[in-house]
Amino acid sequence: MNSNNLRTLGVILVITAGLIYTIERVGSTVARSKEIVAMYEIHMFDSAPRIHVTGFWDNGFVPLLAIGGILMIAYSFARK
Repeated sequence: MNSNNLRTLGVILVITAGLIYTIERVGSTVARSKEIVAMYEIHMFDSAPRIHVTGFWDNGFVPLLAIGGILMIAYSFARK
């Protein structure tokens, strides 16, 4: 593979990791918000519950794709 192909593939991997991470965060926030609204409707608690938003390391594919993409980009520049 030449350097341009490695760079392109690296950028695609980093963008894919970012997309997966964003979709996962939005999905977990929406799902948790529906639970909180239901709890408020039935007066299940007095104080607001803690909201767990997914992190970078929660899904194994996100760091794998991000690190792989960064390594490919770095290797393509070092190779040239």
